[in-house]
Amino acid sequence: MQDGQLLLTAFDKLWKKYCKRLQHCQQAASEDAVHKFRICCRRLLAIIELLQAIAPQKALGKLRKNLKSQLDQFDELRDTQVMLLEVSSNSDKLPELATFQRYLQLNEQRLLAKAPSSFLDLNSKTLHKLQQQALKTLAKEFGKTDLKPLILATIDNTYSIALERYRAIDPNQTDTLHRHRIAVKKLRYMLASAQVLLPDLPEDHLKRLQTYLTYLGEIQNSCVLLNSLNRFFAHQPPDMLQKHYQQRHQAILNDYMTQRSEILQFWRQQKNDPFPWAQ
Repeated sequence: MQDGQLLLTAFDKLWKKYCKRLQHCQQAASEDAVHKFRICCRRLLAIIELLQAIAPQKALGKLRKNLKSQLDQFDELRDTQVMLLEVSSNSDKLPELATFQRYLQLNEQRLLAKAPSSFLDLNSKTLHKLQQQALKTLAKEFGKTDLKPLILATIDNTYSIALERYRAIDPNQTDTLHRHRIAVKKLRYMLASAQVLLPDLPEDHLKRLQTYLTYLGEIQNSCVLLNSLNRFFAHQPPDMLQKHYQQRHQAILNDYMTQRSEILQFWRQQKNDPFPWAQ
């Protein structure tokens, strides 16, 4: 199978999975269903951005914009469910959490109640036309082009952005960690999408990348929880809660900082450099 066909097959396969996940959420927007839908959206966005970098198409741009909007639409539900899981696991030893826990439960119920109608509003038929239009145009484009150099250049650029944000990390400025996490997440999904066309990656490469992202994700979740507690208690959370979650946040941050240089092993820093795993 030609390089272009391999990439388009991966795109089409992800699209079909997205449609399936959307249908599941329209039937029952459970925590698991919404989580899987969001993951599928991110993977689809990554391959769309890869394709758009190789052969820009209006249809791909419209798809990307719509999918990004869908992803953002369920951020509050995802954050609420993550916080509720953490708070519920500590409610016995931290009774001061009781009112905040109840608030999260009610908020989750509210968001879940409106989620099915929100998913029903997502028009997959309109997006399907855009996806088919992009597939048709890309199939013609890819017959004329050697894709591997373009794919490598796109991933080089994505990794370069991740490195730039890595070097800008300030542990006291959590937005710098969040920006780095977004760039690394895009890198991981691009590598997974184009893996069949890349130089052989180490067997555990994507798994290690996911572990790295998990550290960053836990920091982000901790920040969201601390900010939510602060707002809920009108910027005066009980001392016990403040102490517990500040210490927890610092421990999570310290764990990441001891592992942060792992990012240097995930791709080459310059176009003509050898890959780290080949040295």
